[in-house]
Order: sequence, then C-alpha cells, then structure tokens
Amino acid sequence: MKWSEKAWMEITPLYEKILSMPFNQELKDGILPKEVFKFYMAQDAYYLGEFGKALSTISGRMENLDQVLAFSEFAAGAIAVERALHESYFRELGLPDEVEPSPSCQLYTNYIRNKAAFSNIEVAVAAILPCFWIYKEVGDYIYSKQEGGQNPYKNWIDTYSGEEFSAAVSKAIEITDELASCVGEKSQEEMLVAFKMATKLEWMFWDSAYQLESWPV
Repeated sequence: MKWSEKAWMEITPLYEKILSMPFNQELKDGILPKEVFKFYMAQDAYYLGEFGKALSTISGRMENLDQVLAFSEFAAGAIAVERALHESYFRELGLPDEVEPSPSCQLYTNYIRNKAAFSNIEVAVAAILPCFWIYKEVGDYIYSKQEGGQNPYKNWIDTYSGEEFSAAVSKAIEITDELASCVGEKSQEEMLVAFKMATKLEWMFWDSAYQLESWPV
C-alpha cells in the first residue's frame, strides 16, 4: 500500500466531517450567506499567499530537479489563484486589500510555514498535501451535486474541480509517495502525523469562516 493510500484511510472520517460541515453543504446548495463567503474569501486569499511561500521554501530545499520544478509551479499556481480571486471576488464582494488573518488561519499558516522551513523535507511535503488533496475532493463532490449552473459560487466550484487543479494534486501525491518510499517507518509515521494535523487545520479553517471567527478584543 502506498503511503498516500494509508494516509487517506486515516483521515477519511475527518474528511467526511468536512463534507458535512454547514459551510460546504450550504456552498453546495448555493445558499451560503454572502457575508460568510466574503469572510472566507478574504481569509483564503491570505492563506494562499502564505501557502505559496511555504511551497517556495520547500522547492528551495529539494534536491531532485523534477520535484524542484513541480513545487516551483505549485507556488506560482497558488499566487495565480490568489490574483484571480483578488481580481474577481475581491471586486465583487468589496474585500479590503489588507486582510488580518483569523486565529485559525494564523495557526494553519504558521504550521505549514514552520514545517516547510524546519522539518525534514518529506514531513514538510506531507504537511502541505491536505490543502491540495482535500480541496480537490471537496470541489469534486460539490461539482457532482450541481444542476443547472445557477450556483452563485460557481467560479469557486469550477476552480477546485477543474482539470488543471486535478493534475497538480495528482503530481503532489506522486511526489509525496516518492519521498515516503525513500525513508524508514519512523519518518513515514512523522509524515502521517503532519498530514493528519494539517487535515484538522483544514476543518478548523472552514469552521472558523462559517463562525466569522475573530480575535478577542
């Protein structure tokens, strides 16, 4: 069994909870309050900027040229998505240029940037994989439930269920499995711990958006 197959089995119960969250169910049905989506998009833009930095850090630490190039492309892709979101949803929703991260967003971005900089490279890659993989699975699930193309959040759905994003996810999984195959059982377990933690932070990120989470005054 590949490392990725084992990892997905481990987080399947939490992934199913992510699918059933009010945020994703209401997004699927097109009834998510605009205020919630607006808050989410602002936090997601901040997150993507930090995610891109984490990917660039990982790319700079890799030795395999194909992996270096792949992560460089991932980082560029994250920046491109951020810009596209800024140009479309930011104008449409009236979001500010400067976004203060929520507590959960700050926790998540600090976690991935810390892992990217200081953990063994295979652990760093495992820590950023849920952002790719879970978003693809959620996007595919929501897309499969659409009828008539009337969902006001269609652009978001199309982004994360599209072929280009799917190809990037497949490549990220492939690289993670390659790295896992070159290390021992202890390191593979450390990868799994990081993967599971990042999955928990994915859940927290969506939940915090639905709750319009803010810092205590």
